[in-house]
Amino acid sequence: MQRNVGYRFSSAIDSAPLPPPRPGPRGVVPPPVDLDATLPLGQGARSRPVPETLPMRCLRCQGTVERGTAPVRVDRDGYRLAWEQVPAWICNRCELAYFEPDEVETIRRALRAMRALAQV
Repeated sequence: MQRNVGYRFSSAIDSAPLPPPRPGPRGVVPPPVDLDATLPLGQGARSRPVPETLPMRCLRCQGTVERGTAPVRVDRDGYRLAWEQVPAWICNRCELAYFEPDEVETIRRALRAMRALAQV
C-alpha cells in the first residue's frame, strides 16, 4: 500500500495575500509619542519646570517627598567615608532619604576604590 505524500490540499487561506511584514521584532510595542514635544515653540512646549515634589509618598510614614540633600556615612573594614550633602529625595515628616541610582552608584564606586586601596 503506497501513500501519496506530496499531495497538498488547497484552500482559500492559501490563496489569500499575506500582509506586509512589520518592521522590528514581533511583540515589541513602539514607544509612545510625546505630544508636548510636537507643539510649536511658544505654545507651552516644555515650559513647565521639573517638579521638586515626587508624586509618591514616603514608604515609612506616607509623608510628602521633596528634593533635598542628605548626609551619607559609611564605616566599613576600618575606614570611614562621609558625604555631607548627597542629592536625595527627603520625606518632610520622618526625614527618610531616598537616593537616585546615579548617587548610589557613585557611593558604590567609592567603596570599591577604598576596598582596592586597602588590599594594596
